[in-house]
Amino acid sequence: MKLKHKIALFFVYFTLFLALTAMVDYYAYDTISPLVFIVFSLLAAFWVTIVHAKNREKTKVDELAEDIEKII
Repeated sequence: MKLKHKIALFFVYFTLFLALTAMVDYYAYDTISPLVFIVFSLLAAFWVTIVHAKNREKTKVDELAEDIEKII
Protein backbone atom coordinates (compact mmCIF):
# COMPACT_ATOMS: atom_id res chain seq x y z
CA MET A 1 0.00 0.00 0.00
CA LYS A 2 1.40 3.36 -1.04
CA LEU A 3 1.98 6.19 1.40
CA LYS A 4 -0.37 8.40 -0.60
CA HIS A 5 -3.17 5.87 -0.11
CA LYS A 6 -2.48 5.64 3.63
CA ILE A 7 -2.64 9.43 3.95
CA ALA A 8 -5.93 9.45 2.06
CA LEU A 9 -7.29 6.69 4.32
CA PHE A 10 -6.26 8.68 7.38
CA PHE A 11 -8.02 11.75 6.00
CA VAL A 12 -11.24 9.80 5.38
CA TYR A 13 -11.24 8.25 8.85
CA PHE A 14 -10.26 11.52 10.55
CA THR A 15 -13.10 13.35 8.80
CA LEU A 16 -15.53 10.63 9.86
CA PHE A 17 -14.44 10.65 13.51
CA LEU A 18 -14.31 14.44 13.63
CA ALA A 19 -17.87 14.70 12.31
CA LEU A 20 -19.12 12.14 14.82
CA THR A 21 -17.36 13.72 17.78
CA ALA A 22 -18.48 17.19 16.68
CA MET A 23 -22.07 16.07 17.13
CA VAL A 24 -21.28 14.75 20.60
CA ASP A 25 -19.36 17.93 21.41
CA TYR A 26 -22.37 20.02 20.43
CA TYR A 27 -24.29 18.56 23.36
CA ALA A 28 -21.37 18.15 25.77
CA TYR A 29 -19.65 21.51 25.15
CA ASP A 30 -20.12 22.74 28.72
CA THR A 31 -18.75 19.61 30.38
CA ILE A 32 -16.00 18.35 28.05
CA SER A 33 -13.33 20.40 26.30
CA PRO A 34 -13.48 20.32 22.48
CA LEU A 35 -9.75 19.58 22.47
CA VAL A 36 -10.51 16.14 23.94
CA PHE A 37 -12.68 15.31 20.94
CA ILE A 38 -10.05 16.49 18.46
CA VAL A 39 -7.34 14.40 20.13
CA PHE A 40 -9.69 11.41 20.26
CA SER A 41 -10.44 11.82 16.55
CA LEU A 42 -6.74 11.95 15.68
CA LEU A 43 -5.88 8.89 17.75
CA ALA A 44 -8.87 6.89 16.52
CA ALA A 45 -8.17 7.76 12.87
CA PHE A 46 -4.51 6.81 13.28
CA TRP A 47 -5.40 3.48 14.91
CA VAL A 48 -8.10 2.59 12.37
CA THR A 49 -5.78 3.48 9.47
CA ILE A 50 -3.16 1.06 10.82
CA VAL A 51 -5.74 -1.70 11.29
CA HIS A 52 -7.15 -1.08 7.81
CA ALA A 53 -3.69 -1.17 6.21
CA LYS A 54 -2.86 -4.47 7.94
CA ASN A 55 -6.21 -6.03 7.00
CA ARG A 56 -5.67 -5.44 3.24
CA GLU A 57 -9.34 -5.96 2.44
CA LYS A 58 -10.83 -3.55 -0.12
CA THR A 59 -13.78 -1.58 1.24
CA LYS A 60 -15.79 1.52 0.34
CA VAL A 61 -13.29 3.59 2.29
CA ASP A 62 -10.64 2.58 -0.24
CA GLU A 63 -12.82 3.96 -3.02
CA LEU A 64 -13.13 7.26 -1.17
CA ALA A 65 -9.39 7.27 -0.54
CA GLU A 66 -8.71 6.72 -4.25
CA ASP A 67 -10.82 9.79 -5.05
CA ILE A 68 -8.83 11.80 -2.51
CA GLU A 69 -5.56 10.49 -4.00
CA LYS A 70 -6.55 12.02 -7.33
CA ILE A 71 -6.91 15.39 -5.61
CA ILE A 72 -3.59 15.09 -3.75
